[in-house]
Amino acid sequence: MSRVLIIGSGPTGATYARRLLEQTSDVSVLMVEAGPVVSTPPGMNAKNIDDPAEQSRAREASQGRGQHTSGTAGLPGGTAAEGTVTARFGTYLVGRPAEGSGGLPAAAVSACVGGQGVHWTCATPRPEGSERIGFLPDLDELLDEASALLHVTGSAFGDSPQAAAIMERVGAEFAAEGLTVRPLPVAADPRPDGTLRWGGTDVVLGPLAEGAHGDRFELRPETLAVRLLRDGDRVVGAVLRDQRTGAEEEVRADAVVVAANAFGTPQLLWASGIRPEALGRFLTEHPLIFGIVAVREGVLPPPDRDSRLQTDPIRGVVSVVFGENHPFHAQLMYSPVCPVPLPEGSPHRDNPAGYAMVGYGVRKFPRPEDRLTFDESTPDENGLPGVVVSYDLTEREHAEIEQAKKYQARAAGVLGEFVENMPRLMPPGTSLHYMGTFRMGPADDGTSVCDPDSRVWGVPGLVLAGNGLIPTANSCNPTLTSVALAVRGAQALAADLAENR
Repeated sequence: MSRVLIIGSGPTGATYARRLLEQTSDVSVLMVEAGPVVSTPPGMNAKNIDDPAEQSRAREASQGRGQHTSGTAGLPGGTAAEGTVTARFGTYLVGRPAEGSGGLPAAAVSACVGGQGVHWTCATPRPEGSERIGFLPDLDELLDEASALLHVTGSAFGDSPQAAAIMERVGAEFAAEGLTVRPLPVAADPRPDGTLRWGGTDVVLGPLAEGAHGDRFELRPETLAVRLLRDGDRVVGAVLRDQRTGAEEEVRADAVVVAANAFGTPQLLWASGIRPEALGRFLTEHPLIFGIVAVREGVLPPPDRDSRLQTDPIRGVVSVVFGENHPFHAQLMYSPVCPVPLPEGSPHRDNPAGYAMVGYGVRKFPRPEDRLTFDESTPDENGLPGVVVSYDLTEREHAEIEQAKKYQARAAGVLGEFVENMPRLMPPGTSLHYMGTFRMGPADDGTSVCDPDSRVWGVPGLVLAGNGLIPTANSCNPTLTSVALAVRGAQALAADLAENR
C-alpha cells in the first residue's frame, strides 16, 4: 500500500486526504498538524461554537506556542475587527520586515487542526478577469468541485430583507457602469431554525472528520514537520516532532504534500535544502479598504435583535463583483450591532438602523522582489529559520486603492455615513490572504515553483498546496481557488501513485 504524508490540516490538505482516499483503494494517508484540536468535529469552524467562552478558548488555542498566546494576539498593527474579513483571535504573527521594507511587517496565521478553515469568514467568490489562472483550461470545473467540497451557497442569506435592500440600492448606484451586485457566495449550510452552520475544514474532510477510513487515515495533532527527507532529488518523507514531548522521528512516504500556509511551506522547503529560484518570491496580499457605515433610518428594513447576535451578528452579505472597470471585490455585510466599540458620545453608537461593513479588496501585482527570505541566525519558536519579509506597494497599487475608495464612498453613501475614523486603508496583512510564495506556472522557467498539478519542478515526490500556489493579481478571497487547485493536484497525485506501483 502506498503512503502519503500530508503536512498541514487546513482546507487544501484536507482536500488531498479526502480525494486520495476516495479515488484509490491502496493508499493510506498520514496527516500531521503542528497545532492542537480546538473544535469538535476536528476542523469545525469556530463560529459554530455557541458558547462565547468556548469559542474564545478555541481561538486562543490556535495562536501558536510563543509568548503571543495570551489571548490578545491580533493582526499587524494591533488592528482587528470580528465580523470583517479578519479574525480577531485564532491568529498569531510570524515574520519580521526586512530592513527598509515596511509594506508587510508580519503575517497572521493559525496553528490548529483545520488551520484557517476554523477561523475564516467563509467568503468564496470566484476569481474573475486577471485573477483567473489562464493556463488551467479546466478551472471552472475545478471551482465547481471545490464549491461542493466547501458547501458553497449563493443563498445563505436569501431571506434577509436587509441584504435584498442593499442589493437594490447599491445596484442602482452602479447600474450605469454595468456592475454586478449579488449575494456573496459563502461556505455554509442552513439549519432548520434559519441560522447557518458555517463551513470549516470539517466539511472538506467529510467522513474523515467522523473517523471513516480508519485503517487508511491517521490525523496527528501537535506534530511539527521540521525537515523533509530526500533520496537524491526525490522527497521520501519528513522528520516529525511531537510538540508535547519534543521527540523526533523519521517518517517515510511515497509522496509528501506540504500544505503549511504561504509562509510555513516555503520555510520548510528552504530548511530542507529545497530552494528553487522562485521560492518565497512573488508574495502578494491584497490591500483592504474597510469602513463601517451607520445606516440611515428608513434605508433598510429594521433589523431583528435576537440571541444569535452574541455569537453571529451578520444578517446578510452582498458582493460587488470584479469587473473591467471595477477591478476589486467588494463585500457589504449587514449587522444590527456595530462590530467594533465606538467611543462614548459617538452619535453612531447603538444606531437603530444597524451597520453595514463595506470592504474593498484591491489587487497586488506579483513582483519577484516582494518576497520571503530565511535567517538561520534568528530561528523562530520552533527552531526553524526565521522569516524575513520584503514587501512594498507600488504606484500601480496605490492608484487602484484611490480608485477603490471612490467606489466605496458611493456604495456607502447610498446606505448611510461612516462612523468615526472610517474608512481606512487597513494595516498590511489584514486580509490574511497571503499568496504567490510557491506559485505554480506553465513552465519550469525560474518564475514558478510548481507545475500546473502542484508538483515541485525537479523534485519528485513533493506536492504543495495552499494559497501560495496562486500566481495571479488577485483581490478576491483565495480559499475557493486554492481548494480547486488541490482537487486538480490530488487527481494527478493519485494517478502518479498508481503509475509508480
